[in-house]
Amino acid sequence: MSIGKHIMAVLYNLDRTVASLFGAPRQETISSELGRHESDPVDKAAAEVLDAVVPEHVENSVKNADSLDKADLFPNE
Repeated sequence: MSIGKHIMAVLYNLDRTVASLFGAPRQETISSELGRHESDPVDKAAAEVLDAVVPEHVENSVKNADSLDKADLFPNE
């Protein structure tokens, strides 16, 4: 694994850890949590900023979290 991919893996897992600290289920990232709570004006604004930087980032994050949850050996209860 290249150093760039290694750093991205660490950042991704840090993202999941921070999301978990704020009560998110284990497969969620900050981005996927924002996508699931777009009825909240602050979350919606943050999601729009992320999507402006990386188009469809939030939607893809939700899909990725859903895929991981389906493959999880210990699903959320």
